[in-house]
Amino acid sequence: MLNIIIAIFVGWPAIMATIILAGIGLFRRDYRFIVAGAILAVPFSWFLSGFPIIHSLVFLLPVLLLASAFALYRDHEMIAWLIAVPYFLTILFLYYTIVA
Repeated sequence: MLNIIIAIFVGWPAIMATIILAGIGLFRRDYRFIVAGAILAVPFSWFLSGFPIIHSLVFLLPVLLLASAFALYRDHEMIAWLIAVPYFLTILFLYYTIVA
């Protein structure tokens, strides 16, 4: 049971849910969806960085989503999109790395 819960919060279901929540937030211009996606992104980003000994800056991925949510909260839609794009590109890079 514990392995299933860990797989859900650290694996691809959490990554896909984060992408969906962030996409809905950006398209609907609602920062609350992006904040929910950022909270959901914390476990797998820490796992990818090699937590507790941090080997890379991947653990800062949720900060990109939080910054995007803040920009959307301040009605700067284009800046919110520009901040969120590196997050989506990092997930795309991770996907292509795993598939290859």
